[in-house]
Amino acid sequence: MRKLVLVGGVAVVLAGLGLWFLGRPAYRHFKERRAMTQAREFAGKGDFRNASLSARQALLVNPRNADACRLMAELSELARSTNALDWHRRVAEIEPTAENRLRVAAAALRFQPPPFPLATEILEELAGSATNLAAFHVVAAERALKLKRIPEAAAHFEAAGRLEPANEQHQLNLAVLNLQSTHAATAAAARATLDRLRASTNLAAVALRWLVGESLKNRDYAAAERYSNQLLEDRQCSLEDRLQHLGLLREGNPAAFPDALEAAKRHASTNAAEIYGLSAWMLSHQLADQALEFLESCPEAVRKRQPVPMAFVDVYLAKKDWEALETFLLAEKWGELDFIRLAFLSRAAAEQGQTQAADVRWRSAIREAADRLGPLTSLLSMATQWKRQKAREELLWQITQRFPREKWTLRELDRLYGETGNTRGLHKLYSHIAGYDTSNVVAQNNLAATSLLLRLNLPRAHEIARDLYQRHPEDAVITSTYAYSLHLQGRTPDALAALDKLPPQALEQPSVALSYGCLLSAAGRTNQAARYLELARHGTLLPEEKQLLAAAGGAS
Repeated sequence: MRKLVLVGGVAVVLAGLGLWFLGRPAYRHFKERRAMTQAREFAGKGDFRNASLSARQALLVNPRNADACRLMAELSELARSTNALDWHRRVAEIEPTAENRLRVAAAALRFQPPPFPLATEILEELAGSATNLAAFHVVAAERALKLKRIPEAAAHFEAAGRLEPANEQHQLNLAVLNLQSTHAATAAAARATLDRLRASTNLAAVALRWLVGESLKNRDYAAAERYSNQLLEDRQCSLEDRLQHLGLLREGNPAAFPDALEAAKRHASTNAAEIYGLSAWMLSHQLADQALEFLESCPEAVRKRQPVPMAFVDVYLAKKDWEALETFLLAEKWGELDFIRLAFLSRAAAEQGQTQAADVRWRSAIREAADRLGPLTSLLSMATQWKRQKAREELLWQITQRFPREKWTLRELDRLYGETGNTRGLHKLYSHIAGYDTSNVVAQNNLAATSLLLRLNLPRAHEIARDLYQRHPEDAVITSTYAYSLHLQGRTPDALAALDKLPPQALEQPSVALSYGCLLSAAGRTNQAARYLELARHGTLLPEEKQLLAAAGGAS
């Protein structure tokens, strides 16, 4: 009997363990699904705070839930948060499709300053495999527009239209672009397309939006108000449309503007996103004092909700009221956006001449950003905008080290050091690249060249220059580096012999001409050297290269 009881007990325990092991994953899956269902329901009702909390609950159960990450990206976009970039990246890591990577590029266009290095890198990587996707051409066109490359943007919109001829959005994009054409027939055809798209179920509001803008540009206020009134009646009418209506009333019907502005304030006063938008519009129309009065009149609960605190910051920045900005920010806590608050506190201190406090607060902002690409990228944009070159350099290195797959930072460092003539910075950069990518011939040659200019680790620089030349004797830039290496070793005749093997046109490249001219001068062939030194003078030279040019008899 005892044996039966014992066997039965063991069986019950084993059954319980089996149910636990089998049931636990099922229960976790149930929790994950329930959290995502709740997140979508909250988002659909406009309750973005609870939508975010529910999506995060799903991610606690399964950090690789792509739908939860996608929803978090959308919510971050609505809040104008740079965290959107991180969430889009997480989606692309979980589901590495071209479409998801293009969403990362699109987010980077919104959150990075020109020349949009991350978006550029992604588009270049996808250029060989994704040109059959309309989304690729749309993102490429948006980048081209931001860089004011109008013909390039038009070509991409045309390509998107060919790939998806039934998609009216591509027709609209091209029409909007052609509105700017100086060719009267092209601009007229674009207006006709937009007028036709006013009847579109999905794009009527967008078409009207551009027709309003075009009418305002031409100072046709009657047409602008007519189109705008139609737009205000459309179910897809947005805050931006109501703000555009305010703008046209301010210019074309000033008597109606004050009442319209008060109505807009009342309409926006309980919606954080609309408060921010209206405040930003007022700032753009030099109404900073009125914007501050409006913000202070909003209910306290709404004033604590982002992006309203950012609206206060923008007002104080516009007024250059650094003391008020500091006082406001010191009383705030911004949660996961606290790195931005600390960065603006740093700005406030710097503008008041408090250098040490500015530096301490900036370091705190970087610590708060931690290992998140979006926040670090946002701080990088701030450092660039505020012309803090040292902070910009440090952040680029920090992103490079923490996110080694983000190669755009290396290009930005190259551009930064090139613009400032920082040869030591370039040497550090090329050492880094050459260290992990031994097949990168350009980086290896640049490492040798900067080492020679700085007289750093010369034995290794001579070795690199020799090895590269043996493998690529036809490359003019590599040959010029090798020739300068030979010259420093007292072998100027051998150096000139190597350069003389190059085609005449190759010797006219400024960087090559510098090496050739300096060596000709060192060999006493000053008349021949003069032409090449003059060619070198028109190139972009580093400080050490300018010294070589001056020493050789060329103007620095």
